[in-house]
Amino acid sequence: MSEPKVTSKHTNAFFGASVVFMAVTVVWNLANLTMLDVAVQDRYTIGMGILCSMFATVVVSKVVRDREEANDFVAGLRQARYEEVLAQAPAPGLGKL
Repeated sequence: MSEPKVTSKHTNAFFGASVVFMAVTVVWNLANLTMLDVAVQDRYTIGMGILCSMFATVVVSKVVRDREEANDFVAGLRQARYEEVLAQAPAPGLGKL
């Protein structure tokens, strides 16, 4: 059977860029909230809405990633089963072992 290869689909640069983008988004939203001409309670309400939206985005991204990893895992198991069956099967035309 072939040896499974564990590889990361994303580089450290991709992860770093994602974190930087999230930080920039947080700073941008905080700056916009401070410049709004509304009451403090309204700012807190809008801020919580933005925070909840960002959290939901992260959660959905994680769920999608986990499903993709699960599909890859199941596909790897199926491939291993097929390889095992092929390795134990007799050559064509030789009959039963």
